[in-house]
Amino acid sequence: MSKVIKKTKSRELTLTVGGGGVEAAERRFGKHLEKATYGVTLRGSTVELWKEEGGRRTAVRTERLSDGEAEQVRDAALRVKNFTQFATLFFYLLHLRKKLI
Repeated sequence: MSKVIKKTKSRELTLTVGGGGVEAAERRFGKHLEKATYGVTLRGSTVELWKEEGGRRTAVRTERLSDGEAEQVRDAALRVKNFTQFATLFFYLLHLRKKLI
């Protein structure tokens, strides 16, 4: 099930739940923004950060998490309600988590 969480003239935030996974994605399509889609996908205990441009999805980072960490990421993805929360989740998983380990 896919649901639009927030939509503006230049961006759209969606949440997809199903098939044992969760995916949060931000699509940018405004005149002054980079036209790309960024996403966080959690399947089981594997999290994938990706970027899609021109219909091509590229994995930015893929990592296997412990069960507790996977549950935390799932809960965080389900709680995303705005673009700032999505960006915080994305960049935490991309940069900060790596530095904390």
